[in-house]
Amino acid sequence: MKKIILSITIALAVTAFVVICKNLFSYRIPVGNRGIQSAVDSGDMDRLFIGSSTFRSNLDIDVLDKAYDGRDYIIAYGGNQLMAFPIQYDEIRSRSDNRYDLMIFELDPLMLTEDVKLSDSRVVFDLSWNGKKALWDKLSRSEAADFSVFYEYFVTSGLDDIFTYPLTEPFYSTRYHKGAKTGDTPSSGRDYLDNEKFDISDATIDPIQEKAVYELIEKCRENGQDILFLESPHYHRLSDDPVYKRYLGYYTDMLDDNGVRYILAEDVEFDNTDPEYFEDMGHMSGKGRRTYTESLIKVLF
Repeated sequence: MKKIILSITIALAVTAFVVICKNLFSYRIPVGNRGIQSAVDSGDMDRLFIGSSTFRSNLDIDVLDKAYDGRDYIIAYGGNQLMAFPIQYDEIRSRSDNRYDLMIFELDPLMLTEDVKLSDSRVVFDLSWNGKKALWDKLSRSEAADFSVFYEYFVTSGLDDIFTYPLTEPFYSTRYHKGAKTGDTPSSGRDYLDNEKFDISDATIDPIQEKAVYELIEKCRENGQDILFLESPHYHRLSDDPVYKRYLGYYTDMLDDNGVRYILAEDVEFDNTDPEYFEDMGHMSGKGRRTYTESLIKVLF
């Protein structure tokens, strides 16, 4: 019986130690080709993109590297939320003295309507302890924040990345380059795209997400950081939706009121009705992202 109790005690102590170390030091674990620390380690940047999987899928890193002599990077997480942008900005600034000539943040009107949640454990994994606390402060204000979310945030999120690191890190290092996808993603085809179901009719503004936009603008203005918001093309069925258009107008009004520059999808020469360019409503095929990025840099340069 004593041996069982001792074994359980040791197991709990080891688990507690791992969890504490994860929360304090996960951001220091070397991760190649993606994430905040990898971007910081890459030095000064002409263009630093910060967004969700949309940026990761819709920006071609080879085209960007050619345009900016490799002084570019994409920090992108699956389901990255506006509430996390100011914190990610603080992390970049506090962890480096790098120069960022232009920071480009994702402009997706539906991000304003996203329920606050932990969408990608990688977001938490890449933050310092101060960043983790700051993000939790925002997350804890949402209606969905209960003990299970707290437990996931501080205990279970990222543990799989730690335990599988020796196996998964080499895989991810080849799958991504400077935060962007490297595979030649195929189109899902017209039949799929023209019949893919989506419903945004009940979308409403989340005040936490909206407030984060103003917070980000203020932080960048205080630091003299040049910023721009960029809307990536969506397949026309989504971008033509009246609800999408209404919130796009709401978002651009926010930016106009604060004197912040932005580039809309319609400002870049790109055919968002061509199904060969898309994997789904918001993510492009390899052909699509190359074509789009080549046109984007003419506007962005």
